[in-house]
Amino acid sequence: MRLNREQVLTAALDLLDEVGLDQLTMRRLSTALGVQNGATYWHFRSKSALLEAMADELLAGVAAVPAGPWDVRVTDLARRLRRALLSRRDGARVYSAVFFPLPNALAYGDAMIGALLEAGLSPRDAAWTADTVTYHVVAHTIEHQLASAGEGPERLTAAVSPYPNLAAAIEFVPAPHPDEHFEHGLRLIVTGIRAETPTPAGPDR
Repeated sequence: MRLNREQVLTAALDLLDEVGLDQLTMRRLSTALGVQNGATYWHFRSKSALLEAMADELLAGVAAVPAGPWDVRVTDLARRLRRALLSRRDGARVYSAVFFPLPNALAYGDAMIGALLEAGLSPRDAAWTADTVTYHVVAHTIEHQLASAGEGPERLTAAVSPYPNLAAAIEFVPAPHPDEHFEHGLRLIVTGIRAETPTPAGPDR
């Protein structure tokens, strides 16, 4: 069986959904493809190279936001990134596990920094703020995906009774959190960006 790169990448993403990141190996991928162990290395020289390609594939189309005010574009990019990472099991962990200057990731970074430059931030502040937005998306999604696969809030609820402030807020503490939790954090970040620049912006969307 002669494989092409796209077949290997698609099979790897499907296998990720099936077994999760911790159980994803090149040997298991070869088995899933029905080829000899090592055949996949013709297309990806290492597991790290495969993970980079998988992460970049997750970001396909994320940067294609419509024109609009900077704050609308920033929130749209953040939401698109979150949906992309949630689209595959352990997607956020795959994304955060590698550093990959590949086309879809670069397009996302360029679009995010471009929106923040338009807001009036300096290049340094735009780059660092883009990181802040991305960290919020990735950390929120990792927690969501880990919690969805775990034991749920029962252990946490049982443990907080000696801690009165946590106990008072326990309804809102355990993950996985609803979409409103993500939007709350994103709104705080955008509000902070507005406070750093005199450039007028449209309302939150």
